[in-house]
This record gives sequence, structure tokens and C-alpha cells, in this order.
Amino acid sequence: MNKIKALYTNEIIKILHRPSVFIVAVFTLVLAFAFPFLLRIVFIGDYSEVFEIYTKEKFEEDLAGYKTELKNANLKTTKETVEIEVKGQAKSYEMTLYTGNDIPRILSFTNCYEDIISKYDFEKYPMRQTWISLDALRRYRSAEQDLIDMQTVPFEERDAEWLSTFEKETTSRDYFRRSLFEHDYEYYCKGLETNAVANDYNDPRFTPGIIRQVAASDPKGELGYMEVNYLMQYLVEKNENQELLDSGLERSGTLPRILTEERKNILANSNKILDYKFAKRNTFSEESAICITVNHYTSQVAQYGIVVLLLLIAGSSVSQELATGSIKSLIIAPVKRWKIYTAKLLSVITFMLLASVLVSIIAIIGTGIAFGFDKLPPYLYVSGGAVKEMPYFSARILIDLVQNISVFFYAFVAFMISCFTKNTGVSVGVSVGLLLCHQVPALIGMSEMPPRILDFTPLANMDIVNKVFPYIKLMVYDAESISMFISDGFNLPLWHCIVYTAVLTFTALFIAYEQFTRKDIQ
Repeated sequence: MNKIKALYTNEIIKILHRPSVFIVAVFTLVLAFAFPFLLRIVFIGDYSEVFEIYTKEKFEEDLAGYKTELKNANLKTTKETVEIEVKGQAKSYEMTLYTGNDIPRILSFTNCYEDIISKYDFEKYPMRQTWISLDALRRYRSAEQDLIDMQTVPFEERDAEWLSTFEKETTSRDYFRRSLFEHDYEYYCKGLETNAVANDYNDPRFTPGIIRQVAASDPKGELGYMEVNYLMQYLVEKNENQELLDSGLERSGTLPRILTEERKNILANSNKILDYKFAKRNTFSEESAICITVNHYTSQVAQYGIVVLLLLIAGSSVSQELATGSIKSLIIAPVKRWKIYTAKLLSVITFMLLASVLVSIIAIIGTGIAFGFDKLPPYLYVSGGAVKEMPYFSARILIDLVQNISVFFYAFVAFMISCFTKNTGVSVGVSVGLLLCHQVPALIGMSEMPPRILDFTPLANMDIVNKVFPYIKLMVYDAESISMFISDGFNLPLWHCIVYTAVLTFTALFIAYEQFTRKDIQ
């Protein structure tokens, strides 16, 4: 054991003294630390000012601009009494016809802003990025534009159906106006229920049922715009999960698939987590979503440095010494070859774990300094029927270790190849090529390869982040941003992936062992 320890220490020292390893390691660590600052400067900017704060002065300034546009829009207003047959009876209505350039947009802004400036209570309900004020304003202005747009229709084309739609839209606009002026969710819901011109109302978040649940949590209308969007999304996801649980089926491609017990358990636990997030709403914010997305970007970019570093270390572990002949001094020493092999393998494994953990820590520190450590949300999971929190720091390190499994495997492949050749370029190049081909089954497999063959590809078995951390996409509101880096994976049980990866890794290391211990070194 002492000899293995001495050989292991010697291998670590030799690796650390390689200039190429030192350069790549330093570059990767600097990149992991600096990249969050680069993203903040180039892409994010000052994320604390996502939405404009509306004041009375701001409305007056914008109104002046719209009045100027209105003067140049060639607005012409015509009033006329129009007779429309409603339920078999002819009735007369005083109506208005608008003509001109871009009249619905310009006039709707003008009308709404004049109304707000003259009647809105800015002291009682300041428009400081609260959801109810910003979205009710949007709905009010949009409904007004729809009404004006309807009044650009010629008088002779207006009928009972037009009149019914116009009356519903007028009622809807008035509800949205009251919702804005009184910061009242219930009027907002009534506006949705009576709205006749459905724009984006098919969005499952903007349904009266969802809005009323949010209102129960925010009776005074004080929650911010993005915060309410999070709450709405949590409720929508919970409803969708419950529908799957009730039906016992979920769609897989074009065909329904029966939910497994494991999948049912994940869906039920996801709902518990969503309830927990809804109750703890103050701990989840737009800044957290941006922060964790930036950290994912940083980890993904830094992973390229880890790939180069590990393949360089593993690929040259034996081949470089074979090429220079320095390995002869070890071979002729009174030390069995399996001990030399073990020391080299342990040194490679050490740098695998060290590189992944250290880069994760540096990336977290860089992101925390750039955006604030308090913005990094915990990973939530369910244990013993209760929702638990894992600190982001610990979760991120573990997630990166799992995500780097494929990199670790191909580093072992590079180590295996290095036992066969004196050319470090061959061992590193071949392993890099195999790693680059890792995603090929995902590109051609779904349509070209039988599913049972796909089940035995490295991609299907090493992409297991979502299996080990099934609730990772619940860490943020914008799951799409995480989906860019963490796929849903293949429909394989975790035990299958672990056994497959273990067997494949053992095979590569056994071949390397056989070659190293039996190789005739000249």
C-alpha cells in the first residue's frame, strides 16, 4: 500500500508539472469565474430594472407623443345613426366610424392615457411593477384598441353579431379598467370571462381559475409582475401534473403511454414542491431565474475546458512516458506493474473529481459575486413525504458531477488507448472524436435506429441528470433555459443506466490493465 501511495504521489506531481495541463487548468478556472460577469455586461445588463415604472409624468410625456402621432394620422370621425335588426326587431344605434392611418393603436393609447392621467389615483396605487397594475393596464389598452378597430368597420357592414361582440368587448374593457383603477383581481377575471376578442387568452396561465388562486395569495395586489407569473406557472404545472395522474397516461411521441409508479411518484412529489414554492413565493424571483440560467451557461462553457483537461491528462498518462522512455525506470524498479497501473488510474480519477468540483465551486462563486449569492435558489426534493431544501452550492456540485459522467467515461477510454500507443495525439484525438460522436444517436436515432439498439448507446445511459435530480427543472420559472443543457433523457430506469455505465467503464479499464501489465516495453 505504501508503494502505491508513493507512486500515486509521484503521478500527481508529474501531472502538475506539465505546462499544458497547468495552462488549460488555469484557463478553465478563470473562464468559470469570469464568464458570469461577461454575461451580465453583454447580455443581462442591470436586471433589476426589467420593467419601466409608470408615473403620472411618464404618462403625460407618452401622451404628448401619441397626440403628435394622431395629428399626422389623418383621423376622420364620422357619426351616424345605424339601424340593426336584433332578434327580429329593428333598432337604431348612434355609432362612430374612424378612418385614418394606424388609428386603433394611436387612439387607444391616447384615450387610455388621458383617462389614467385625469382619474387614476397614483398615490394610492403606484404603478411600481405590480402585476395587477401592469397587466390590467395592458388589457385595458388592448380592449380599447379592439373596440376602436371594430369602429373602423363601415356602417353598412355592422350587424347583430358585430353589435353583440362590441357590447361584450365594451363590458370587458370596463372590467379591466376597474381592475387597474382599483387593483382588483376579481374585475380582471370578469374582464377575461366577458372578453369577446381572444388575443393571448388561450394561455393557460390567464384563466379566471388561476387568477383567482393568485388573488387569494395577494389580496392587496402588491406582488410584482414576474412573481405573479411564477405563481401562475406553478399552478398551471400543478394542474397539468394532476391531469396526468388522474388519467394515468402521458403522451410519448404520438402515442399515449401508461404512467409507471416511478413517474406517478415524481408527478405527485412535483405537485408538493409546486405547493411549497407557491407558499414560499418571496424566495423565488426573476433574479433567481437569471442567476441560475447564467450558472448553467457558465458550467456548460467551462465543461469544454474540463473535457480538454481530463482527456489530456488521461490520454498522456501512459503514452507520453512510453514515447520518452521514462516509464522504463518504473518498470525496472522492484514494483509490480499492477501497482503502477493503480497509481496512474487513481491519479486520473483524482483529477476527474477535482476538476469537476473545483470548476463548479469557482463558477458558483463567480455567479454569486456577479448576481448575489442570495439569488441562487435551493434544489427542492421530497423525502419522507415532506419537501426538503438542498443548498444550491451542494446541489450544483453534485449536478455537475453527474452531468460529467460521459466526460469521465471518455477520459477512461483515452487512458485505455494511451496504454496501446506512444502517440499522445492518437489517444487524445480518438477519445475526443468518440465524445463528439456521443450525441449522434440523438440526431439520427429517433427515426433511423430501433429503440432497443438506442437503449444500449452511451448517450441513452450516461445522460442521467434528470433521473438523479428529477425536480431540477422546478428550480426556476423558465424551464426552457435549463432544457438547453439538461435534456429529458431516454426512458430507461436508473439502475439500467448505472449497470450499463459500470460495465462499459470496467471493460475499458480491464483492457487497459491487461495491455499495461502484459505489454513488452522496450
